[in-house]
Amino acid sequence: MDFSNPKLLFFSPLLAIVLHELVLRRVEVDHLAIPIIVTTWFAYAILAFQADLVTASLVAASFWVPLWLYIGAYRTIFHPLRNYPGPFFARISKWWVVKQNWDTNLHFHRAQQRLQKEYGDYVRTGPRELTIFDVDAIPALLGSQSKASKGPLFDILETSLHLNRDKQFHRQRRRIWDNAFKATLSDYAVKIDEFTAQLLTRLRDQAGSPVPLLETMTFFSYDVMADLAFGKPFGFIKGEQSDVAASILKAMTGSLAAFGLLQHVSWFMNTLEKATFFLGPMKEWSNWSVSQMQKRMAVKDAKSDLVSHLIANTSNDNAGRALLYGESRLIVSAGGETTSTALTFIFMHLATHPKYIYALRKEFRANEALYSCQRPLPLIDAIINESMRMWPSVFFPSQRITPPEGLTVQGHFIPGDMIVQIPPFALHRDPRHFVRPEEFVPERWLDRPELVLRKEAFIPFATGPYNCAGKGLAMMELRSVVSRVVNEFDVKVLEGFDEREYWEGIKDHFTAGAPRVDVRFVGVNE
Repeated sequence: MDFSNPKLLFFSPLLAIVLHELVLRRVEVDHLAIPIIVTTWFAYAILAFQADLVTASLVAASFWVPLWLYIGAYRTIFHPLRNYPGPFFARISKWWVVKQNWDTNLHFHRAQQRLQKEYGDYVRTGPRELTIFDVDAIPALLGSQSKASKGPLFDILETSLHLNRDKQFHRQRRRIWDNAFKATLSDYAVKIDEFTAQLLTRLRDQAGSPVPLLETMTFFSYDVMADLAFGKPFGFIKGEQSDVAASILKAMTGSLAAFGLLQHVSWFMNTLEKATFFLGPMKEWSNWSVSQMQKRMAVKDAKSDLVSHLIANTSNDNAGRALLYGESRLIVSAGGETTSTALTFIFMHLATHPKYIYALRKEFRANEALYSCQRPLPLIDAIINESMRMWPSVFFPSQRITPPEGLTVQGHFIPGDMIVQIPPFALHRDPRHFVRPEEFVPERWLDRPELVLRKEAFIPFATGPYNCAGKGLAMMELRSVVSRVVNEFDVKVLEGFDEREYWEGIKDHFTAGAPRVDVRFVGVNE
């Protein structure tokens, strides 16, 4: 074949247009990035070998440049979402969001609020993406009867309850998780209080010295989750962690900033996930979790707990074992990270609003004889709710894909196969939903119900069939730690602490990225 033939340079742009019309417009390619990249470079290498680099580059340019121009024209002028308002460059590429993340120093949750003010409740934030700030859209998009399915960010390497897009699989697996929690949560309350006791010992040993708050809460939450997943903790609270455990925690928490920067570009995240899962620091986490789960599966007559129920209801074959490995990592990483930030924010709110410490202490002591971290108490639950309203542990709006026939949401028709998302941070801070939304007012959940205008806008654990399976466990952890710590300690910020700077320093890492700050836990007299 004569690669220098001008006909080839004419054929390439034609092929690009055909590819877009017959494939790219009709097939979700987010999970196909690696095959596309490999195929492209392979074709370029063959062309360069058969002809020369100049010819190969000309042919590649005659394909890619028209393709990019055609895609740009389609997305801005002819796309089904063309009539929805939004920033111009967001129509062309999701890399616009990456730039916003970079420009705002990972404060895209605040950028979303500005988008709402400028463009309204339905904003085009990507080539085929709508960000929706309308609380009345929640049932249609996230509710139990919603026809929408999970978005491409959930389509990564491994399968678990959370990381899959198969509705039937999720429904069946979620039933197993719910039954397991129902059967074991009461027994695990004792275990949570044991870890809280270890945390109290650690704080007593600090004797009022400055304590790195986020790190300390991370040690607690990851120990609890490792024990839940593998039957034994990492040993962080007692300072008995292995070098491997320390390396794993560093890898997981250290990668959050990069994840926060790129989280909205699904195809890139899927590619990065696959690469780091087989190479780099996350490989150690993968290998270690597999070894721990294998040990857990080998235990005869194991105690009845969450994982024993999962093992008993999972096929003992390659697919079943891979599912258990993935879910063990889900338990530790998802549960550990979200609980640690929730605890951190609660204690920072208490440290800056000390009147609630005294009130909490009074409530705890009045109910101490009947204490159980499973048992809701008005003030502790109100403080937890208010802290999570202001700072939900997960900032990322859970992606959904509209069904092929499309959806009509509050009079807005959204075409089929579009990504839709509702950001919880913006929802929680909307004055249409909460009076004085920027203020920490736990009373809104107690005796000031008039401060909650739309309770359905409060979704810190998500909502619908994909809501957090571990909500009950998380609430037990939060009640146990906060109630018992404030029973023994006042929480004090250090001299020179700038409250406004702290809250403005929280970043969007998919989860909420709490700034590192020291506080003092000062013992109180009985």
